[in-house]
Amino acid sequence: MSRATSKPATQMAYLTIGFEHFLMEASKAMKVAELMQHAVNTEWNYARCDQETYTVGNPVNVEFRLVPANKIRMPNGEVAPAPGARTRLLR
Repeated sequence: MSRATSKPATQMAYLTIGFEHFLMEASKAMKVAELMQHAVNTEWNYARCDQETYTVGNPVNVEFRLVPANKIRMPNGEVAPAPGARTRLLR
């Protein structure tokens, strides 16, 4: 009896935040969605350095959907997305 040696495909999710859409690992997308559901849209106005203001708007639209692997299509026949830069913005 032989066993499959390949790892199962990572579950992916389609995440919408405001008007932007992202495809990422489901576990990471869930964490982002959980945090962003508490955010509100905000406009920043900078007239002078001593007069910056932040105007609070409506809650952010956050949507989370699991995506079956057979529904994902890569451009130019690529097998997987190119790895992104691993620069950490927060330490």
